[in-house]
Amino acid sequence: MTKAAQSPSLFNQSELQILHRTALALLREAEYGELTSALLDIAIEAMGADRGCIVAHDQGEFRATVSRNFFGNSLENAESEVSSTIAAQVVAAQRAILVDDAMATSGLRDRSSIRRFGVRSLLCAPLISDSEAFAVVYLENRGVTSCFTARHERLLSEICAMATPRLKTAVELALAKQRADELLGSGDNGGIVTCDTELARLLEMTRQVAKTDLPILIQGETGTGKELLARALLRHSQRAHGPFVVLNCGAIPATLIESELFGSTRGAFTGATHDRIGMIAAANRGTLFLDEIGELPLEMQPRLLRVLQSGEFNRLGSTSTETVDVRVIAATNKDVADEAEAGNFRRDLYYRIAAVTLQIPPLRERRDDIALLAEHFLRSYARRQGKQPPQLQPKALELLRAYRFPGNVRQLEFEMARLVALTPSGAAIGAEMLSESIRNPDPQLESGSVPVVPLSEMERRLIRETLLVTKGNRTQAAEMLGISREGLRTKMLRLGLT
Repeated sequence: MTKAAQSPSLFNQSELQILHRTALALLREAEYGELTSALLDIAIEAMGADRGCIVAHDQGEFRATVSRNFFGNSLENAESEVSSTIAAQVVAAQRAILVDDAMATSGLRDRSSIRRFGVRSLLCAPLISDSEAFAVVYLENRGVTSCFTARHERLLSEICAMATPRLKTAVELALAKQRADELLGSGDNGGIVTCDTELARLLEMTRQVAKTDLPILIQGETGTGKELLARALLRHSQRAHGPFVVLNCGAIPATLIESELFGSTRGAFTGATHDRIGMIAAANRGTLFLDEIGELPLEMQPRLLRVLQSGEFNRLGSTSTETVDVRVIAATNKDVADEAEAGNFRRDLYYRIAAVTLQIPPLRERRDDIALLAEHFLRSYARRQGKQPPQLQPKALELLRAYRFPGNVRQLEFEMARLVALTPSGAAIGAEMLSESIRNPDPQLESGSVPVVPLSEMERRLIRETLLVTKGNRTQAAEMLGISREGLRTKMLRLGLT
């Protein structure tokens, strides 16, 4: 409780009880939506309002993040009924404003929101953090003039001061969810969570090209969600009910990739005791997803090109030609055009697989997604462990938003998984609980003045830290990293981890 709340000369016994209820609500480990609704219900009841909103100040606009009436019911389209004039004045002045009769007040009575709903009493107070009003608590009574008093104004200002630290994160998250809903609608986005305009356009393009059988090349840094986008392509395609076969070209030794991809016959090599179907044949009438195609050995590329051109291939050790009907989606963290220019990738194969190229932006270019994704992962991993999701405190979220995330969404997911594992059910996550690399990032890396660590080193660090969290359990570590146990074993061998 703030200093003002401790002074008996400012608040009577009834008001102190209301502040006590507010403090209890803030201490309760509730989810953000429950918290904002509970605090707004307390304010509405205490002030005698018939409705109220928490209205965020978002890039010059006002958006209602939560709206309630006296009976504790949520309201729809609340921002269309809020006086933006009053909200703007409160944000600018950074102090509460009390209006006895809006219908009789010059400058307000002609406003459409006031005139249309016959608003009488208004009380609005700011939520201020770092000398900036990021939102306001807006209360009104449409039937009674002079409903609110100077005591109400002082009490609401105190409630706002008490609630600001926790409401800042709640409001930011609510805004991100609203933008995500506006951008993505109610369609199937393959589990991709975003409020970023560029990524939303990419998802719309994904839905359009999914209906064709054109090969697709997905480019993006490690951890941006390339396989997730590939699965979204599958769901919207005509092959949605066919097989979806995944091959990570960088996770299989070059000596084995030919038989994995094309299959083999008995006796084709030492240990080949029976005919074996390859992944291309397994994907017949479906989709073959070639992850990290930039790692595909140069000598294998003409054979893949043949499949793309004619649907024909030969198993290792066989002279018989087989035919498949398969769509190929490829992904890479490299610039394949540059690789082709340098002679490390066949030009003709590049032109064939890149009929349509989808470029996923890195997480550092869509920082508004960080709060949304962090909460998504906290909920997901808490559910798996039978816990209530922990809540990020404002300083922790501020550090996450400031960090460049060289490992992108996968690194953020790993960080949230680690926090869920180490945090009691429903507890608050303070800045001190974040990884050292996030709390004290390398200034050169953060400024972008030097390149980030090599991919292999990033993978090595992620695997080591994940195994520490899982206490060496490789099955759990593989699940947290989003790969198979065999894929983890292969990566560990390649990276020299034992």
